[in-house]
Amino acid sequence: MSPIQELANEGWTRVSTGISPELQAELRATLFAEGLAGTRCLLDLPPVAAMAKQLKVELTVQGLISGDAVAIQAIAFDKTPGTNWKVAWHQDLMFPFARPVTAPGYDLPVRKGGVDYARPPLRILEELLAVRLHLDPCGPNNGPLRVCPGSHHHGFIPSQECGAFASTHGEYAALAEQGEVILMRPLLLHASSQATEPGHRRVLHLVYHGAGRAEEPWHRSVR
Repeated sequence: MSPIQELANEGWTRVSTGISPELQAELRATLFAEGLAGTRCLLDLPPVAAMAKQLKVELTVQGLISGDAVAIQAIAFDKTPGTNWKVAWHQDLMFPFARPVTAPGYDLPVRKGGVDYARPPLRILEELLAVRLHLDPCGPNNGPLRVCPGSHHHGFIPSQECGAFASTHGEYAALAEQGEVILMRPLLLHASSQATEPGHRRVLHLVYHGAGRAEEPWHRSVR
């Protein structure tokens, strides 16, 4: 199955990138040496904005994303011995906006950390693509992302039903080498266990709106 087919059918895929070791080192120094792990809305940082543009170009060439795609969110994650967290099964439904959202279909508005969030309509969520750039190798003992293949085809899944749904439909560990990216539809059910051999598991998590709609008021978007 090609990456394009896997992304469409399974809701996720893994591909290599041309990101140089030097650029990866710059990202690690910028995001993690400065304690930005867990921080959202990082697209204002020049290295992150540059990386978002480069990944968009690479993924466009591979046919995995539209040339009109817009980066709307960037988050840094690091799973270490001191922050060896786990996440239950869920879908990513809440996204940042440049202003409070009052348009019909944009639900659950909330303001966190000075940023407005809301849940976009299903048709918009289906156009989003998460791109997770791994800045360290992630094996089975590093607390990798776990995904429930095909679950993105089922629309909104109530949070209280996510665990049972994944248990019934099966899961897969999304492992990655340093410099690879995991592509994932945000509607895909995913989870993360604690690492059994905790060390750095540094990830730059970007989200793109693949249709590139200029009217969507996304927070600090990068074309």
